[in-house]
Amino acid sequence: MSAERLDTTFVSDPPKTLRLDEGLRFRTGEVIAPFEIVYETFGELNADRSNAILVCHALSPSAHAAGKYKADDPKPGWWDGMIGYGKGIDLDEHFVVCVNFPGSPWGTTAPHSIDPATGKPYGSKYPWVCVEDMITAQARVLDHLGIDKLEAVVGSSLGGMQALMWVVMYPERVDAMICIAATASVPVATIAWHLIGRKMIMSDPAFAGGDYYDSTNPLRGLEIARMIGHMTYLSNEALEKKFGRRRPGSSRQLQVDSYLEYQAKRFAKAYDANAYIRVQAAMDEMDLADQFGSLQIAFQNFRGKALLIAFDTDWLFPRIDIARLHGAMRAAGIDATLSEIITPNGHDAFLIDYPLITPPVKSFLARR
Repeated sequence: MSAERLDTTFVSDPPKTLRLDEGLRFRTGEVIAPFEIVYETFGELNADRSNAILVCHALSPSAHAAGKYKADDPKPGWWDGMIGYGKGIDLDEHFVVCVNFPGSPWGTTAPHSIDPATGKPYGSKYPWVCVEDMITAQARVLDHLGIDKLEAVVGSSLGGMQALMWVVMYPERVDAMICIAATASVPVATIAWHLIGRKMIMSDPAFAGGDYYDSTNPLRGLEIARMIGHMTYLSNEALEKKFGRRRPGSSRQLQVDSYLEYQAKRFAKAYDANAYIRVQAAMDEMDLADQFGSLQIAFQNFRGKALLIAFDTDWLFPRIDIARLHGAMRAAGIDATLSEIITPNGHDAFLIDYPLITPPVKSFLARR
């Protein structure tokens, strides 16, 4: 039975929680027990459990990928333009799972969660997460749901990196993979911008080494780090069109300055600084070529098909790097397709340009 349909979206089920009493073991060897994993599902799982698609979220979003919990909610899930009835990932055909990964502050046991041994937040004691930990948590949820094999794993940005890691860690569990605006390692220029942002957070006295939860002081370091990160999601063309050198009213402040300040303060009120530095560091540490010796070796056991989507104005993951990834996958014998999309919207295009990304995604998923 399908969900209640609204004008352009639908009413989704509330989040679900998988509790691991024995805990989750991180790649560092540390264990947090008990450990809770929050996830959401959309659509209906068919009788033979063959229509499941795992959607991996990026740094900022949660497991609430689509729909509204209530009809009068102000906004739907973060990828509602792609997931829904009649949309690119069509819920009339597919069952979608989205898991909030370890380290993220949106429900899954995180740095701000209470350590039962101390009665205080884990804070600085929370493990440093890697992308493999994210995949391990997702696999535990799929096991819980009785899903042995995925019709596809799909992700954008850090979510796309998770999709790549999935076909390396569990090649036998994935029929197809869609990676949008991501590669098998973060380009060094992007790492440099990330490092500057993380250093801003950690050098902020209010951060207190990661144990700041008893304080009400604003985390200016997180605000500035978000400004730096936000800039990498845009493009020259988008910045010129949206802001140029305009100033609001008679103010001396440039419009781009007021925009960045507003976005940064809003983000810092909602997101957690410990989560930010850990999740972003996990993104920067992933390097499949280094880990396996080459990308061809990394992907050698995957026998499914793959779709890679690149945006011509993406600073964060330039299309030339995604083209190299495509070549490596082809060399590994994978039926891989590269779709290069022209857009002024930079890295953020995966959250904006649904008319451009829907056709290749829908066409790819139809190739069964």
